[in-house]
Amino acid sequence: MNARIIILAAMALMLGACNRLDVKGMFFSSGSHTEDRVAEWLEWNQQHGENVITGVPDTYSVYACSDIHLEGDATRVATVLERENADPLGLFAIVLGDIANESGERPFRLMDSVARLGSDTCFVILGNHDIYFDCEQYYKQYFHTSTYTVTVQTVSGAKDLFVFLDSGNATHGKRQLAWLKEVLQHRSDYRHVVVGTHTCLFRTSYNYNTTPAANLPEDECYELLNLMDENDVSLFLMGHFHHKEERLIGGVPYVMTDNLNEEKDTPSYLVVTLGNEVNYKYCEL
Repeated sequence: MNARIIILAAMALMLGACNRLDVKGMFFSSGSHTEDRVAEWLEWNQQHGENVITGVPDTYSVYACSDIHLEGDATRVATVLERENADPLGLFAIVLGDIANESGERPFRLMDSVARLGSDTCFVILGNHDIYFDCEQYYKQYFHTSTYTVTVQTVSGAKDLFVFLDSGNATHGKRQLAWLKEVLQHRSDYRHVVVGTHTCLFRTSYNYNTTPAANLPEDECYELLNLMDENDVSLFLMGHFHHKEERLIGGVPYVMTDNLNEEKDTPSYLVVTLGNEVNYKYCEL
């Protein structure tokens, strides 16, 4: 163990008492194994059916944010959802993981209550912080699945597909990747395909030396890049690193959302507009 890891471990031990950091979860796998968890998600989907939204205008918008890390109130994420609800083009919102920043049920109950305030839906996925402190049970209680699709059918007959993935343990796992490949076999049925996950695929200058499990394994990352390119995915959304970032690889835009928690003086979220093309912009909160 090098000096950096020793220092991080010492800091973790000190912060752990503040109920904000799961020491074990930082260095070892938290919650259930990815393969077991994905099996549960897919079983729940099978029992409850796919999310389908019909009668949608040919051009519409979705709002995406991540890393809200609730430990106080939920003002910031509530504001994003309010803006989406007030937007004439707004259809739904997405939270790309890391709902919690403390142990217990409260962050998930609060997120659930905020998500129900407006008339539109808020779709969420699991982040690494959502399985720290054994919080996975509360995510399951309120949100049920993190590996699922949403199909949008427009008034002219076009269909768009949103695919959401569980990367809470910094891997998508074999079962989930097999499921993703099966879903993308039907790519020709859709006008646009948008994929969202929590863990960022790439290392950058500001996160190169990070704590364990900060990125996906390299071989998995390459496999995903090839899969997205081969299937002409319209947009790939990520969170996790608390910075805005955009990359274009093989014609696929890979876009990282900003963090929405109180640590950011001027946080931002994404507005993604789908019509003949897919466009997005960062908006400050």
